[in-house]
Amino acid sequence: MKKIGLYSLVCLVLIGCGGGGSPATGGTIDPSDINLTKDIQDGKVSGYNSNDSIEDQYLAVINYVRSLKVKCNDPAAITGPSGKDMYWNPLLEDAAEEHSEDMKLSDHYAHDGSGTSNDITGQTFTPARASKFNERISRNGYTGAMTAENIAMSASKPGKQPANYWIKVMEGWMKSDHGHCSNIMNPQLTEFGMFESRADVNATGWYKVYWTQDFGGQ
Repeated sequence: MKKIGLYSLVCLVLIGCGGGGSPATGGTIDPSDINLTKDIQDGKVSGYNSNDSIEDQYLAVINYVRSLKVKCNDPAAITGPSGKDMYWNPLLEDAAEEHSEDMKLSDHYAHDGSGTSNDITGQTFTPARASKFNERISRNGYTGAMTAENIAMSASKPGKQPANYWIKVMEGWMKSDHGHCSNIMNPQLTEFGMFESRADVNATGWYKVYWTQDFGGQ
């Protein structure tokens, strides 16, 4: 038994915040047709190797998705291909790690930080408060003009999820109608970092995994 939750948020600094498969009519791909596991098995995902570092695996998959003509099923409705590759940014990875660890340690799931001692950025304010995603990105040193965030949590019982379950999370983000797909496909967002934190089984028998994907653009 598994359940998964997905949230997305995008922010333009100084402007404000707001919330393959078979081709469909017109040559575009409906997100519901995306099957990344099959595409990897069929050798369609250029540069993907399960023996590579997890960062390289993330890059191969996200750039494969950005190469497709996907019409996102969310309010922004961005249609790919994006025309630009994503690049790994360690500062965005640091921000993603901070939030994934906070969610795991605090058993908290939201874009806002927990406001506890596990919310590192939130603790820098006087008085301490829950951090915002763009505040975490900024505190970790990223200075790009545009930022965005996707998060996901998945819980399973009685067994743990496989190490490559993040591929299913990527599919879930692409099929979501809450802005995740447009964050991934947005040509103005060209840098990202991603981090996964796994919680041990809790008293109810659920294993939980938290993902944060932070994006930036100059």
